[in-house]
Amino acid sequence: MTTLMFPNLTANTTNKDTILVLWHQPWVEATHSAAKLQRVWLETINEALRYELDFISTVAPIYSKLTCCMLGFEGPQTPASMAACYHSIAGDMTEATFNRMRKVSELSEDLRERIWSEL
Repeated sequence: MTTLMFPNLTANTTNKDTILVLWHQPWVEATHSAAKLQRVWLETINEALRYELDFISTVAPIYSKLTCCMLGFEGPQTPASMAACYHSIAGDMTEATFNRMRKVSELSEDLRERIWSEL
């Protein structure tokens, strides 16, 4: 069995520096780990927001194309042209949504890996 060795803290030998050393080292270790985890969490949130901005920038031209189809800017509207336009838009939206879901699903794995690497 081992015993912990603490400095002698009698009233005669205790000074401010000894108490500061006893308090400072565990405090620094605890806050350093918490700061690392906070940084990992903030990086992950930053990536999630970047993915959302990528999705919005991908979807904006699709909505513009939908508006052009609905208002007839590309020529006279026929049922066949409307169906072709909507089909094209649905395909683009599906692809953008699947890319978004893929990136978000990878994000949770990256977060776990980062946390374990920091610990």
